[in-house]
Parts: sequence; C-alpha cells; structure tokens
Amino acid sequence: MQPRTVAAAAAAVVVAFAATGCNILTPQATQIQYDASDGISGQTGTVEFHNAMLIGEPEGDALNLSVTFTNPGEATFLEVRVGDEVQEVRVATGVTTYGFPEQQLVFAADEIAYGGHRNVSFQADGAEPTGVEVQMISTEFVGYETLAPVEPAAD
Repeated sequence: MQPRTVAAAAAAVVVAFAATGCNILTPQATQIQYDASDGISGQTGTVEFHNAMLIGEPEGDALNLSVTFTNPGEATFLEVRVGDEVQEVRVATGVTTYGFPEQQLVFAADEIAYGGHRNVSFQADGAEPTGVEVQMISTEFVGYETLAPVEPAAD
C-alpha cells in the first residue's frame, strides 16, 4: 500500500471518529427530561402534572394555578395544597387542564413576590404527596395577561 493511501485511510478514520465521538461520550439531549416553559412538572401516583405555575395580578391577593394533568388510569381525585389552603379536584382519564378563565384553581395569597416561588403539593388518591417549588408570574408578562384569577360566578 502506498503511503498516501495509508495516510488517507488514517485521516478518514480520524474524521469518522471525531464526527461520532461526541455522541459516544455525551448522552443524547432528547433523553434528558426538562421543563421547557416557566412551569414545573412532576408526578404523584399515576397522575403527572405539567407546566405548573402560579399567576396573579400585580396588585392582587390571589393566585391562579395553571397546570395540566395527565392520567393514564381511571378518573381520580387529586388534592392540591398551596400554603394552608387545600382544594380537591377531579382528574379524568386523559388530559385535564386548569388555569384558563373557564376552569381555575384560585388560591388566596397574602404576600406575592413575583419571580419567586411558592411550595405547592399534589397528592393523588393514596399516593405520596409531591411538593414542588412553583414560580409566581405576574399578568404583566407577555403571554400571561389572560390567566389572571377570576372570582367564581355567584349562584
């Protein structure tokens, strides 16, 4: 074999290894779970919660919990706790979303520090509670203007 052929073959091996080497040493980013928005996600029992965030008016005294639940099993009840206040919600099979004016989870809040976090606990029937630090976001931020807490309609 000529020296040029050997050098070209060696160069091809080096280029091929360099092009694929980072994939050998680094895990694929698509395999890493992360929260792609301002909210946080987790799981309690078989129920998963996604993109949970607390949204309120700049001078308000209430926070709207915006969250999406996915439930692969039978419909269940979920206990949501923010501070001392607890609300029980029914989570149907499939996807259930709260946070829009038609269906909200509103919690009273004495001091709101937007940009900060507040502990929120989720507990499905019989499962261990899952507590997470949920970000508080003002309706002054673009994209959150329509998610202000609304008072429930009077009967």
